[in-house]
Amino acid sequence: MKRNKILFVVLLSMLPIVSIFAQEEMQKFFRTSTVVYDIDGQSRRIGLGHTPVKGSVEKSIVDTPFGKAEQSKAYFEKDGFGLELHIRKLQDIKAYTIQGYFHNKSNKNVDLRVFDLFDTERGFAGTVDLSKPEQWLITPLMEHKHAETLDKLNTRYKEVALAYNTENGKSFLVGPVGPADAHCNVNIRKGNLFNTVRMDEVLVEPGEVRNSEEMIFLYEDDKDTSIDIWTKWVAITHNAKLDRDPVYGWCSWYDRTTKIDEAHVMNVTKTIKENPNTFGRGIVQIDDGYQKMDGDWSANEKFPSGMAKVAEEIRAIGATPGVWFAPLMINPEHPWAKENPEALQTNAKGIETFMNPNSFHPDGAKWINPTHPKSKEFLFNIIKDARERGFGYIKIDFNGIGQNYVDPKLTRLQTFRQLYTLYREAAGDDMYILSCLGQPTRGVIGFIDAARVGPDSHPAHFDHCLESVLRFQIYHKVWWNNDADVSYLESKLPSRRVGYTQQEGMWKTWHNSVALTGGTAMISEPIDADDVKEVWRNYEIMRPGVIEETKLLTLGKSADNTVFGFHAERTFGNFGVYNLYNVDKENRNDVSIDLVEAGLPKDTKCAVYDFWKNEVVGYATNTYTAKNLQTNSSQMVRFTPLVEGKTQVLGSNLHLSMGANEIKNMVVKGSSIKVELSDHGAQNGDIIFYSEKGIQANNSKNCEIEKVESLGNNLWRVSLSNRKWNEKQSFSLKQVAL
Repeated sequence: MKRNKILFVVLLSMLPIVSIFAQEEMQKFFRTSTVVYDIDGQSRRIGLGHTPVKGSVEKSIVDTPFGKAEQSKAYFEKDGFGLELHIRKLQDIKAYTIQGYFHNKSNKNVDLRVFDLFDTERGFAGTVDLSKPEQWLITPLMEHKHAETLDKLNTRYKEVALAYNTENGKSFLVGPVGPADAHCNVNIRKGNLFNTVRMDEVLVEPGEVRNSEEMIFLYEDDKDTSIDIWTKWVAITHNAKLDRDPVYGWCSWYDRTTKIDEAHVMNVTKTIKENPNTFGRGIVQIDDGYQKMDGDWSANEKFPSGMAKVAEEIRAIGATPGVWFAPLMINPEHPWAKENPEALQTNAKGIETFMNPNSFHPDGAKWINPTHPKSKEFLFNIIKDARERGFGYIKIDFNGIGQNYVDPKLTRLQTFRQLYTLYREAAGDDMYILSCLGQPTRGVIGFIDAARVGPDSHPAHFDHCLESVLRFQIYHKVWWNNDADVSYLESKLPSRRVGYTQQEGMWKTWHNSVALTGGTAMISEPIDADDVKEVWRNYEIMRPGVIEETKLLTLGKSADNTVFGFHAERTFGNFGVYNLYNVDKENRNDVSIDLVEAGLPKDTKCAVYDFWKNEVVGYATNTYTAKNLQTNSSQMVRFTPLVEGKTQVLGSNLHLSMGANEIKNMVVKGSSIKVELSDHGAQNGDIIFYSEKGIQANNSKNCEIEKVESLGNNLWRVSLSNRKWNEKQSFSLKQVAL
């Protein structure tokens, strides 16, 4: 009974339909489900409220990605046009789905506009309590808009929304689960939610049937469980590509922008080759500025050796050569653009769309229509040429596909997915593809390896980036590897061409967060410059990104992205790592974390280690508060539950994961402490131990123990140096009586 009380309006009402499902119940509970289409220049609507059921309601048991479901199928018809509804009640999880099918049984063409699948306004009054909209916080999960309470909203969210009652903790999620045919909206007005599938006026010819997306309503007891089910369901139906790990490396954009040249790329490559313990062997990615012109992605005069030779030199050091493209962008003077005007994007009036000249693209640009046959061949060859030149990583930018397509039967989502199908076919399975999206889209799932999930990380507006990157963490390693864009090695460096961060605290917050996302870990500094060499260690501590599953604990519960991190489970002791972030742009604030919610044991004393201070700053039980944080600043801390008499690691400044990445194992046997390390993190740094006995250095492999010192209160600092990248590392310590 409790479960039924929290069902969403339309979907809760499915329960009587499953059990009784007579025609009058269909009309009563689903009269707001409609389909809208245009015929002969006029809009028409088939709705359950005024269209009779034709035939009987069919009931069956069907399979879904999350187990069996009880399916009820009904058909409604009027004037030769039909609406078929499939309603499913999941047996193993708290969820319903609904999907519509439009039947054109007339002898005329139809433009299909929208499926209105369900809402909370009519027909289901009293089945869910939205009478206090000020208690319901609504969070869009696929765009940048701020979370707000229901009473303040009059807006449209893309695809999906999470609703959370801040008083009683109840929640629900509404969004599409497949089959990747059309985009959806959650429209909110006057305290109600209206859930629609946009069909983009696709052509439906006589005798044809077009389906909507299947939309899900999830009402699990825990909001995070609902999010997890939804993202994984979409990953299954969209065939997510998850066979590649996140990457790290260097990108030229913020270093040189379009002034990049071959000489600088070779200097960077040489620096990486000569300093493997700092840089490893990651990506060397050449950004905008190398091309002859937009559309001709061969080398200009600044790359005299040619792009194939540059890629060869990068591969020779063991790194992966990468290159930036904007395949849909083309210079107005490009011969292909002049020869194929019909293959360029146009607006509703048939006028070619145009990007005005700017400092990076002084000629401006036109845009290629990806659905034209000539365009498909041209775009395919752009990616194929990069592969043949030896590039193993491509960054695809400027993804606008326009509004007018050659095939009138394709929705916008289908068009986008068709484009990325072409990109992947041209690239082959081995090439790593990063798509610069700015925010998530289902259009690329299954074709890419990584997705940019926020705006460009210009040093002056990290706060804007964090609004997106932290919220969209839910997609990392579920739909793709997340890419937060680059981080920087200091708040301001004279040799860097692009901007600086006014607050050191803001820079640290961004640096912490890029590492914590566990996705792409890229930098964009002139790493061969003397001022950058002084801060190389700040790259070492983020390479590669965190390997744990990181969460935004405040997602859905608060409009502020204040607590971001992970709980790690290890045989030698569990711990939590969290960044506590003051999002306020004007005032200092305290930021608190519920340690039990963060995965730490209840009523257990935890040591609190601060990464940037490199010390244990206190102890906490159940809750912890970072006091008086500066605007846009944070505290990066590790919480380790203390066990009486046990020797434990309490912190590490070798990597921003504070022990999750760089410490593979620790075994304490008798008086011996043996620590096995990975090659992640800094060459030199400290590990903080708790031991009720004294600690002395013993031996080491592929690293050196510089010193062991007592910090008092049973705390010990072990300082390491000369850690070797790509080598097995370990060291041992001896425990002695004090």
